[in-house]
Amino acid sequence: MGFLSPWFLAGVAAVGLPIWLHLLKRHKMDPRPFPSLMFFERREQSSVVHRRLDHILLFILRTLMLVLLAILFANPFINRATPKAAGKKLVLVAVDNSFSMRATQGGESRLDKAKREAQNIIAGIPGTTAAQVVALSGTVQAMTGQTNDPAELRGGIASIKPTDGRGNFGELARFARTLAESSKMPIDLHLVSDLQKTALPPGFTDLRLAGDTTLILHPVGGELPNWTVENVVAPTRVYDPKRVHITATVAGFGTAAAKRNVSLVLNGKTVQSKQVDVPAAQPGQPGRAQVDFSELPASYGFNHCEVRIDSADSLPGDDSFPFSVERSDPKKILFVDNGRQPKAQLYYRAALDSATDAAFELDVQRPETAAAAQLNGYALVVLNDLGPLPPGLEENLQRYVSLGKSLLVALGPDSVAMAKVPVEGDPIQASNYASRGGEQFLSVSETDSGHPVMKGLERLEGVDFYQTVGVAPAKDARILARLNDQTPLLLERQIGEGKVLVFTSTFDNISNDLPLHGAYWVPFVLQSAAYLAGGGAEQPVNVPVDSYVELRTHESKNAAAVVIDPDGKNALTLQEATTATTYPLTREGFYEVKTASGQDSVVAAHADRRESDLTVIPDDTLNLWKGTGAGDTNDAGVGGTADQKTTPWSLSPVILLLLLVIALVESAVANGYLRPPAERQEGARKAA
Repeated sequence: MGFLSPWFLAGVAAVGLPIWLHLLKRHKMDPRPFPSLMFFERREQSSVVHRRLDHILLFILRTLMLVLLAILFANPFINRATPKAAGKKLVLVAVDNSFSMRATQGGESRLDKAKREAQNIIAGIPGTTAAQVVALSGTVQAMTGQTNDPAELRGGIASIKPTDGRGNFGELARFARTLAESSKMPIDLHLVSDLQKTALPPGFTDLRLAGDTTLILHPVGGELPNWTVENVVAPTRVYDPKRVHITATVAGFGTAAAKRNVSLVLNGKTVQSKQVDVPAAQPGQPGRAQVDFSELPASYGFNHCEVRIDSADSLPGDDSFPFSVERSDPKKILFVDNGRQPKAQLYYRAALDSATDAAFELDVQRPETAAAAQLNGYALVVLNDLGPLPPGLEENLQRYVSLGKSLLVALGPDSVAMAKVPVEGDPIQASNYASRGGEQFLSVSETDSGHPVMKGLERLEGVDFYQTVGVAPAKDARILARLNDQTPLLLERQIGEGKVLVFTSTFDNISNDLPLHGAYWVPFVLQSAAYLAGGGAEQPVNVPVDSYVELRTHESKNAAAVVIDPDGKNALTLQEATTATTYPLTREGFYEVKTASGQDSVVAAHADRRESDLTVIPDDTLNLWKGTGAGDTNDAGVGGTADQKTTPWSLSPVILLLLLVIALVESAVANGYLRPPAERQEGARKAA
């Protein structure tokens, strides 16, 4: 037996407290009335009789409580033999089934070799030793429980299938640590893998193993040259097939310089082919080359696309890169202009036309015409510095916004004649002027960079504002940009189901020079149009395997979602269709997704291209990993060697329970002994 904190034993000296209480207790007698004491002689009475110990049981209980309390703080323990000292252990067999294990050598895949090696490991496990089989890719999947049945273990190995996920040795180490803590037994961890370097976690501490874990490596395969389509940059929506720009990156890991044929495949048909020279790979750096495709004759709706190469290497699975493209007509934007500022229309149209995908078409109308126009066919309406609105226009715009559509309002000199911002309703104040001479101009001092409209615009540095319109924003308005005089430059307000975005200056180069700064003007126009008109995908549609797609939000709790997997089967159960918020993409291919809100999309999942690098982990790193556990070291434990290790087992819970029992008994005894005399006499009479 030992104590982890022996200095707390000094607290045993506190047992003198109950002794002091018992010895110095004053003798008390009930006073009796007497007429006079003048004829009595004064005499000292000895108090020795009152210094004797009373209530012996109560004294013992209190003393014992203090002794136990001191021992409890000292944290006593006894040494107990670990399961290792008794010869027990658990064998954990981890088979890597990540994407790189699809590589073939001699007509056999690495995964087949790994499974055969795992069967040999199972055959060598004694019948009295428990074992467990797990599969390792992005996560650890338990194929069996902890069992002594060889047939169950062999069946678990046989059921391991190849995956498109990325290997993660950090997840395996975390699983092994958790298993060691729960089982309280030493673990022999057999890892059957190609030991791919890219499977290492970012931090080496994530590879840490528990103290009694022995890592035994079974490498299969090795470093091989490999070509891959590393990445494809393509638009998610196509409006004009002749204005599409697609860039594919072809990489070679451990390869010599070579020519590769690159093909663009649309719905199973090759539409373009090019040849590219891929330079030789350098140590630690693959050879890379890019191929551009400038046209994609996609059909209306969702299209399944791929970029392929003719690599003829050992890992053909990464020779194609799937991506999804939706073909639709450009969205129409109505630009309402009174004709007094023609440059605003020209600048706005030029910014829209600069986009490579031509996502929007601009239609210009006068305010009088727009008052009677059918606005439902427009994705966005822009009001360019209008004066007092003609009859019927504001009512038409209010109906348009109430249907969930959006309005962009630019304010200028003509807008000051209005009392409030159209539809949005905030009061319009006087114009703010600044001189063009010297430094007398306004500039943007702060922006809401988290808003989609202001993404990447920073503070519009170098843009000068000479005239703005003062607007008193409502409490529910969101200020997206302010000038250095704290005047709101851009604000957004929700009106019913729709949105109104107010720009308190003009779209020409008279009140400001923003249109002359193409690096700011073009992104502002395109991002505001995409945000207000609902352009762009709500979630990414070209993602790596092990990503998640969103199926519902809080507003669509009871509606059903649909996911069709690459095999054309419904991937959701009836319960998942109405309750699941996300769905994991565990395989490469195309998924048809319909969210609970009714949005349709085709999501293309591709294997993580870090799996294409078949470089093996260096031996020194593997040795360090082994050293974090038991390995081959003779780590002597407390009270024994590595083969006869003992661990301290705390007695504190037992002492704490005993202390609680004694405290309850002491309370009951004290309640009986220390009652007032009248109560004791009354109790005695009742007892008699």
